[in-house]
Amino acid sequence: MKRLNRIWCVLAWLLVAVAAWGQSVFDMPRLFPQHKRTLSQFVEALGRGDLLAAESAARAGVKLFPQDANWHYNVACVCARAGRTEEALDWLKKAVERGFVDIKQLEGDTDLCAVRGLPGYKAVLAQAREAAKVGAQHATLSRALASQVPVGAEAEVNERNTQWEWDPRSGGYMTTLVQLLPPKGAVDRADYAGPLAEVVRPMLSAEGCAGLLYVNRDEDLCAVRYEAFPGLTPVLYGEAAQHAKAHKGLANGVFSTGLSAVPVVGNASVMMGNSIFWRSIPRGISSDAAAMGLAYRLAAANQLYVYDATVDYSPAFQGDLLYARNPAIIASADLASAEKPDAKGAQRDLTELILAAIAVMTPETKREMLQQGALVATMQRLLREHVRGSEGYLTASAHPAVFDPKQIDGEALLRAAHTLTPEALPPALALSVRQESMPVQFVDYFDLVGGERIADTPNCITRIVRGRELTRRLTVEAASPERGMTYRWFVVQGDTAKVRLRPLTSSGAMCTIEVDYQAPAEVAGRLSRRVEVACVGVRADGVMSAPAFVAFRTLGNERRSYDAQGRLEAIDYRAPESGYVYEDPLLTAFKNWRDTYHYSEGGRCEGWTRLSASGQEQDFDAQGRRIVAPGQVQKVTYVPRMNQGADGVHAPALELMQMDATK
Repeated sequence: MKRLNRIWCVLAWLLVAVAAWGQSVFDMPRLFPQHKRTLSQFVEALGRGDLLAAESAARAGVKLFPQDANWHYNVACVCARAGRTEEALDWLKKAVERGFVDIKQLEGDTDLCAVRGLPGYKAVLAQAREAAKVGAQHATLSRALASQVPVGAEAEVNERNTQWEWDPRSGGYMTTLVQLLPPKGAVDRADYAGPLAEVVRPMLSAEGCAGLLYVNRDEDLCAVRYEAFPGLTPVLYGEAAQHAKAHKGLANGVFSTGLSAVPVVGNASVMMGNSIFWRSIPRGISSDAAAMGLAYRLAAANQLYVYDATVDYSPAFQGDLLYARNPAIIASADLASAEKPDAKGAQRDLTELILAAIAVMTPETKREMLQQGALVATMQRLLREHVRGSEGYLTASAHPAVFDPKQIDGEALLRAAHTLTPEALPPALALSVRQESMPVQFVDYFDLVGGERIADTPNCITRIVRGRELTRRLTVEAASPERGMTYRWFVVQGDTAKVRLRPLTSSGAMCTIEVDYQAPAEVAGRLSRRVEVACVGVRADGVMSAPAFVAFRTLGNERRSYDAQGRLEAIDYRAPESGYVYEDPLLTAFKNWRDTYHYSEGGRCEGWTRLSASGQEQDFDAQGRRIVAPGQVQKVTYVPRMNQGADGVHAPALELMQMDATK
């Protein structure tokens, strides 16, 4: 274990020094996921003593980052352990030439024992010592330098002011360093030309939007009228960022002065992925744990992004395909125009309303809000408090899955933002899972994606229902740094008769959520497969937090039946007579069979019978093994198959095939 930790640290050391890798910083969002997979393969191979696989992974790392010293060093270590000492020394030379100057590591690493006796080793060590003398100087060359930008001028994202950061626990992201020069004086209220101008101008603060960056990430497809907001500083992406396509889609970095985050309001009305993996940005974030973690990190750094979700929330298309209400972002859609939704208009109007709300806040409230990292939480609460027709903040009606600006009382929201005091800002709230059980792959479910957990962030816990049990149980704890908080839990979507909320403490801080399996249901004219529970923290003075959510998503490519005892009778994965039902191929694959389950007199599952599309029946035991004959079983495995020509919307593009296992 010590060895694995050592390798991990060595590889992590230069991940901020992108220049040393010979790559543009803007290539990193694309390359980094591949690097993580390669690193994982390398560490796992070493852990099981498979030098051949470890060398293959290390060489793949070199190919991915030809100028990275650490990958060269790890190839040297593997070669040395394999007894190829001359080759190991050659790789070690390459590592030192590329900046590997950790003398203690070179002298103490047991992997290099076989190399130290070679004539050339002393020369390599001497070269490393010389390089180490100026190592600090070289290290600073790879760090970004902050751009100084007058308030209201254009701030450019370029290779000089942007660097790549990496935390092994939370993943990688970019940091762009920008220092906004103070405005010369108070903003001119007459210059405001945003929404509800006659209402806003008398309330506009002396700062307006000074100190705030506006970031558009859809190539100005639905850019706000940033010149209409006095003091607002627009962000432009330089040629290198555009060439790497780092300027478009999901936000991939933090804007900072170098000491603290620079607050951001941004938006994008584009889709992620292509071909069968199409998705809106809100669905794309919620389907990936790393993206969920990055979205939460950005929100905590006062980076607020509004993303269009219309394609995944359309009654005319596939209905509600979202996985969760994610309070780290703000999802928008035009819900009023079902026939021909104006997604661009809704996106722009909602973003401009948020900018106006910030502009009318008092300087004291705005300062405290940003110091607490509460920009996103404050806007979430303001929007939900002003949903037209809402029955109250602690009811489902205040918490739509997406926001349509037409359904928000904009004037009331702006007046509330103007009168908001520092004491009335939403308290922090964080959820964590304390107890749950997970189903067994290839016994309780057959998808290649492991487990039911998609992501756990402090404000959004997301699960996919895969297991056979009728009831899914999850014990969740809510916490806040403030004392004396109580917590309210309530259902915001799903059949409330099939959801039970059981607080385990008097304050409601600990709650067990029980959700019975629910078939798809129509919600606001859209077929939805989600059950969601909200949690809100409440101070003793009645001030409430932004909501956090726990979401359970069932799969559309299966139809279940349970008996009176709550036991699973059958799951039919085949396409129904009405035609293929779209489901996200990142979550599940089409399975062209039906499983009928069998139980003993005591209620224990003894296995199932599988009916294939051809009408063939096969029996399986409780461990998922195919019964060949009485007392004889055969292990099976499952592999994906691409169906050529299928678009994934009208016919399954990815199908899961059952095969006999060879081992």
